[in-house]
Amino acid sequence: MSSATTAAPVRNAFREQQRREAHERYLLCARTVFERLGYHGATVADIVEAANGSRATFYAHFRDKADIAACLFERALPAGAAMYHRVAEFPELTREHMRAWLGEQVLGFWAQYRVEVEAVNHAMGADPAVAARHYHWIAEAVRLAEWPGTGERVGLTRATLLVLQLERLCYHWLVRGVEHDRELMLDILADVWFRELTLLREGAPR
Repeated sequence: MSSATTAAPVRNAFREQQRREAHERYLLCARTVFERLGYHGATVADIVEAANGSRATFYAHFRDKADIAACLFERALPAGAAMYHRVAEFPELTREHMRAWLGEQVLGFWAQYRVEVEAVNHAMGADPAVAARHYHWIAEAVRLAEWPGTGERVGLTRATLLVLQLERLCYHWLVRGVEHDRELMLDILADVWFRELTLLREGAPR
């Protein structure tokens, strides 16, 4: 094998590593800019400046500001999918298990990814394509959760609506700061989730 043929894969691997590093740098800088200026106050120029990059490099990775907000949120999806999957691992489905999970893991998730959630919600309002991606993310999270009963269309739809409702509540409550009585809200959420997941396990009527 000639030195030329061995050098090409090395160069390609190095360029791919550079591309991944640049992509990640823009995402991290976008998060910092969104946290500081808010989605609407931030511009592509602000993100480029924070990344010490160029507009040409930015647009080689992202379509626009809404797209980088969506990509930023996508980085949180594995954690979200793992969070929902933990419900399937409960040794027993009880209201107490649901309440503990909601209070510790769900509320914690939204607090941790507050910047990403707020940015993608504004991006959805600006770009229908991001809104479509968001719905796909929710459906995929439900699929990965592997909850009993979601193998059928009715069960999958029921579970997707359940997650969408929770997502909207947490957005307004934990991200936008709408005040709620935490203990009362957890009691109600535990009731709703316990009832709905019990229906899924038993087989919801069609």
